[in-house]
Amino acid sequence: MNLLAKIVLFLLTLEDVGALEANLTAWRHHRRQKRFLIYQNGGVLKFVSGCTFPVPFMEKKAWRQLVWLMNFHYQFNEPQTPIYWWKLWGSSRDLKGPVASQPAPPSSVPARLLVDEPQLLLFRFAEGYMNQLGQNGPACLERLICENGQVDEHSGLYAQLLHRLLRPHHTLDRRYLDAYRMGRHGVDCRRAYPQANHCVLDDYVHLHERGPTQSYL
Repeated sequence: MNLLAKIVLFLLTLEDVGALEANLTAWRHHRRQKRFLIYQNGGVLKFVSGCTFPVPFMEKKAWRQLVWLMNFHYQFNEPQTPIYWWKLWGSSRDLKGPVASQPAPPSSVPARLLVDEPQLLLFRFAEGYMNQLGQNGPACLERLICENGQVDEHSGLYAQLLHRLLRPHHTLDRRYLDAYRMGRHGVDCRRAYPQANHCVLDDYVHLHERGPTQSYL
C-alpha cells in the first residue's frame, strides 16, 4: 500500500514540474476553443456579372464595331455572426418547414395614396413640357398611351422602353387607364383625341407594320 501511494505521489510531482515549464494555456485543464476577433463592418462581399452584345450596323462592308456591355454588381455586408450548420435545424419544428405566416394586418395607408409616383411624375412632366411648346399636353399624352396599347409586339430596345413608359400603372388617374384600354380594344386614337394635332413625339415615333409584327421605332 505504501508503494502504491509513493508511485501516485511521484506521478503527481512529475505533472506539477512539467506544468511549471509549459504554457499555462496549453495545460489540459485550460484547454478551450480558439477565439476569433471580428471587426464590425470589416468588409463586404461582392459579386460582379455582365453580358456583352454586338450592335449590328447593317453595312455591306463592316469597318467599325460597337459593343453593348452591361455589368451587374451585387454587394452584401459581411455577416458578423458565425453560422454553424448544426444550428440550422434547432428543433423538430424547423425540419417540418416554416410555420404558416399569419395574414398581414390591413394597411393604415388609404388606397388612394398608393400611387406609382415615379410614373405619375413622368407623365406630369411630359404634359407640362408639351404645354410649354403650345401643344395640348394631356391630349397628346393620352393619344400616345392609346397608340401604345394598339401595338401587339415591340421589337428593339427603344421600343420596349417606350412601351414600358407609356403603359400606365393601375394606380394612376383613370384617364390614363381609359386611354390604354381604348388602344387595346382597337379604337381610332386620332379620332378619339382630335385636340392632339401635332405632338412632340410624332416626329420621332412611328408605327410600322411588317406582316403580323407591329412596333414603335
